[in-house]
Amino acid sequence: MRATTDYVTQPPGFFTDNFQDLCYTFPRRTARRKTVHPMSYFDNEALFKKFYVASDWANTVGSAIIALAGFVFALSTLLFGSLILFDFGFRKTAADSLAVHQTYLLLAAALFASKLLIELLAFRAAKWFAVVFRVLVLAVVFVILLAHLHAFPEAWSVISGALGGRTALLLGSLALMATQMHHLSGTLNRINISPSFLFAGSFLAMILAGAGLLMLPNATLQPISAYEALFTATSAVCVTGMMIVDPSAVFSPMGKNIILGLIQTGGLGIMTFTGFFSYLFLGSASLKDRFLLKDFFSGDQLGGLYKLLLKILLLTILVEAAGSVLIYRTLEGDWMHKTHNAVFHAVSAFCNAGFSVNPQEFNALHLQSNFSLQFILCGLVVLGGIGFPLLLYFYKVLKFNVKSIFFRVVGRNLPHEVLLLAVGERLALHATLVLLVLGAFLYYALEAGSPLPEHFNWSQGMTALVSSVNARTSGFSMTDPGGWSYPTVFLTIFLMWVGASPGSTGGGIKTTTLAVAVKTVASFLRGKDRLEIGNREIGSSTIVRAFSVIVLSLMFIFAGFLLLMIFDPGRNPVHLLFECVAAFSTTGLSIAGTMTLSTPSQVVLMILMFVGRIGPVIVLSGFLATQTQNLYRLPVENIKMN
Repeated sequence: MRATTDYVTQPPGFFTDNFQDLCYTFPRRTARRKTVHPMSYFDNEALFKKFYVASDWANTVGSAIIALAGFVFALSTLLFGSLILFDFGFRKTAADSLAVHQTYLLLAAALFASKLLIELLAFRAAKWFAVVFRVLVLAVVFVILLAHLHAFPEAWSVISGALGGRTALLLGSLALMATQMHHLSGTLNRINISPSFLFAGSFLAMILAGAGLLMLPNATLQPISAYEALFTATSAVCVTGMMIVDPSAVFSPMGKNIILGLIQTGGLGIMTFTGFFSYLFLGSASLKDRFLLKDFFSGDQLGGLYKLLLKILLLTILVEAAGSVLIYRTLEGDWMHKTHNAVFHAVSAFCNAGFSVNPQEFNALHLQSNFSLQFILCGLVVLGGIGFPLLLYFYKVLKFNVKSIFFRVVGRNLPHEVLLLAVGERLALHATLVLLVLGAFLYYALEAGSPLPEHFNWSQGMTALVSSVNARTSGFSMTDPGGWSYPTVFLTIFLMWVGASPGSTGGGIKTTTLAVAVKTVASFLRGKDRLEIGNREIGSSTIVRAFSVIVLSLMFIFAGFLLLMIFDPGRNPVHLLFECVAAFSTTGLSIAGTMTLSTPSQVVLMILMFVGRIGPVIVLSGFLATQTQNLYRLPVENIKMN
């Protein structure tokens, strides 16, 4: 008989290495276990089966409730939007106001209940701040509903007074709708369309929605046609500023606010706002959204784009708010009129739109002599057209300097940090400065006479600087372009064609495109086979894209110019060319008078505005780009050019 050792007498940590020992000790260990009746296994199996059936039934019921809540939320959102259009867009009586308020309250309760069910039954894990925002919105809306139902005691009358009005109810309901905006982004991502079509489609949807809003009875002081509303909406969304009606005489304060909203949304892009809300309430976004924002803001990396997006939105709000305060101090009149004018022109200037609610824009004598106002507008135009990458760099420099001063005051050493400009931002900054200074000098030399210091006129010099800034896609008309000489007209055409910097609210082919093209030509003339800027070599794809933008822009401008000469044969060809370049570059300056052109010519200008805002490369690549990649290379052959 082989000697074995009992399993329970082994010291801790002992393991049998021999398989035969394991087989010998296994029956002895299992024999000590309690014997279970065979029928108990069937009872447990029946119990587990009932549990799984109940779990499946609960999942089915939960899915049905979630689907029903989603349907109620979508239907309530649609009805709420329709009610807002009726409330603000159509004239109503006092009895209608009471019914509208009660309907607001009912729809807000439906939105809250359906959103609460969705959060409880289909909670989606997200980053902590997204969860906090969703819970905070639900809590605030719940308090607003209690205030409207008079559920608070008399001691809390302050809360009831602050949250019991229609404004709080509207804002709370809109916040609830914003929490579900990421579903719109998800639906668009499930559709198999290219980012180029999605980007262009977002602008087209904004234009059509804006045209519909501008046709509301309360938006106008006198009726306008659908075509006039469409042209105005296109000009606003594309931040151009061309008009075929007088906005000061046609649109009511509500209509002007609609134009202001279209300018702001068109300047930053609708995908910016949808991406922001997706990140705010969900904590993440799809890869397609990231690529869209990367292209729109000229980013190089996908990571950290939404933190960049938050900084851009906050920076936009701060700059426009500061500009509004400064403009307010330069205006005359009652405070309400000054406030509306200040906010409108600050947003219009920063977005490089060139819209003005003044009857004669800024051609009035009291505005032409208001150099403080002109200087503020020029500053906003430059900040909006220089590009967000450069603005964020200036923000980092300012933040570092403030921190260094604070650390010196408290007697601590600040860790050294190197802040360097990328090659693209450096090119944009240098090109912007050169174009502004050279443009102002040429404007003064061509229009004011001698540019020599002893003959310098400060008033004319300021006018030259303002003209140089506004020709770079903003389009504010401080002087009458009809009185310019032909050299000044062609100088303006060139400045409009170049436009602003990439990643900005302006249009044109962009300053970096011109800089890369000029440096490429200069490098070729020196006999170099590659382009080097600073300590970097520029990739061939960047060079090809730069020349593609230049060629395509000239093709669209020439085609529009040809069509305008066909539709308006009796007009000055130089003035028609000026109109085409102003539309394509989204500048909006006009010599021929946009409202005096024929309807077909105005349609051509609308198309040029849309293509210029989206970009000719994005528009055509959506039609011509292929998803397949060639895995072969053909033999290289050089073609004679001259």
